[in-house]
Amino acid sequence: MFTSLQIGPSPPPTAAQLPSMLRVEVRGVLLLAILQCCSVARCGCEPRLVNIGAVLSQKRYEQVFKDAVSQANTLYGRDKFKMNAISVTHKPNAIQMALSVCEDLISNQVYAILVSHPPQSNDHLTPTPVSYTAGFYRIPVVGLTTRMSIYSDKVTS
Repeated sequence: MFTSLQIGPSPPPTAAQLPSMLRVEVRGVLLLAILQCCSVARCGCEPRLVNIGAVLSQKRYEQVFKDAVSQANTLYGRDKFKMNAISVTHKPNAIQMALSVCEDLISNQVYAILVSHPPQSNDHLTPTPVSYTAGFYRIPVVGLTTRMSIYSDKVTS
């Protein structure tokens, strides 16, 4: 899946790259929908409305995320559930990021959180408070562009 490692700031996506980015986002949303259908974390109940959270690098990607969720709804969410997109952007420090996750995502009862790459290439710690905060509430976190081991932590109960 990952073919190269880029160090340093990544250039903004070109118009040709946006459709492939959208496919990656749609795949992530669909993966989360499948995980939700099989999940017993919510007492085996199938909700009518499934809130999917996202922590995005920039405000301009919120519409891309909402479009991907909307497309997933039209393709796969007809009968059992409807997905709702809730997103926030990365914050400059860990405490602000954890507060934003609690206030904006967890308070809206998200079933999973997608995390994009941090806005600055040297800011590798920004996704960490998202993962720890969501992990405390046993909310799955999917990192879209990172290979940090924190996303692979498994909790046994």
